[in-house]
Amino acid sequence: MKRTFFILGRTPTLAFLELQSLYPSAVLLLSDVAVVSCEVDGKEVMHRLGGTVKIVRDVSEVPSVEPESVFRALLPYVSEGKISFGLSGYGSAHIPQSLYSAVKKLFVARAVGVHYVESRHEDALSSVVVTKQHLTELVVIGLPHAYVLGITSAVQDFEEWNTRDSARPASDPKRGMLPPKVARMIVNIALGEGDVKGKTLLDPFCGVGTVLAEAQMLGAQAVGFDIVEDAVVKAQKNIAWLRAQYGLLQQNAVHIATGDATHVSEYIPISSVDAIATEPFMGEQIRRPEGVKIPAHDAKNIIRGLEKLYIGCLKEWVNVLRPGGRVVMAMPAYVTDRGVMNVKKVVDRCEILGYTLLTGPIEYSRPQAIVRREFFVFQKRYFVTC
Repeated sequence: MKRTFFILGRTPTLAFLELQSLYPSAVLLLSDVAVVSCEVDGKEVMHRLGGTVKIVRDVSEVPSVEPESVFRALLPYVSEGKISFGLSGYGSAHIPQSLYSAVKKLFVARAVGVHYVESRHEDALSSVVVTKQHLTELVVIGLPHAYVLGITSAVQDFEEWNTRDSARPASDPKRGMLPPKVARMIVNIALGEGDVKGKTLLDPFCGVGTVLAEAQMLGAQAVGFDIVEDAVVKAQKNIAWLRAQYGLLQQNAVHIATGDATHVSEYIPISSVDAIATEPFMGEQIRRPEGVKIPAHDAKNIIRGLEKLYIGCLKEWVNVLRPGGRVVMAMPAYVTDRGVMNVKKVVDRCEILGYTLLTGPIEYSRPQAIVRREFFVFQKRYFVTC
């Protein structure tokens, strides 16, 4: 049975959860490598995912990595008597320079012109190098009792992601913005497996519209609200730019309006939303020198207010969410002088509010961050009693 391997990016836990939204039977082999037991169209699937950096087609499994086995795996990719290749190792696989030299000799013996690119710092080549150098990449995955050899069938389109992040006309750095890749991951997790076209995703704290944009890119109906009118104007500009940039003018319309996240049932029908993905208000910014922790009493006051807000939101959202629908929601954790403090009451009360906690917390933040994002996934129960 052929397998397909997925090399996960900088937030592998979130990326794997996203992969499972497409392939529930996916298995995590290593911290940054997952596998599904089927062949996939690498380019098509990569277009859907935000957290995967490479998709690899299974070629063979070997007890050890020898020049001959690498040569045989690469031989079908010789074109017009030439090949440009690179090798990447994951897990216990190490790629020594001598392996490149030995493989080159085998090609030269067959009168094949060879160009290869080595990784300068690690055993794995970046997707940027693979793309810009037009390489055939052989991936070696070191497992406990064997090595998997595979050929990269798709890499993440870093230029497109950078464009969606930096070229959109409106931003709001003071409020903070989810990167488009992270927004795509939480949209996929929220919408779940199957065709997303025809599904409706709500972002009740839409900000400048990053989550809405990624829902649109997938073909879902997107609805967004924000209590700040300036943010709504910026979101509308960004969505208009996106739809023109990517030819989405015939796609589902996006509804964006000023509105309170705790009163969304006043704006949209009951049980009309398939999923909610959002980064809500995370508390007033606490300006402190880099690395200086927040006093616990300050964080405690902020968290008390956020818990009240988030509980009110979840209590309201259960009305507009369809049974079985998911909420993927970021919540803050504060690094204080007395340890890490978070909005624990929200998770503790989710059952009372009509949800089941599926997973979380999944941390997404810089290592030195004082305020960290933690993602949680809730699912509305099919039978809710109030």
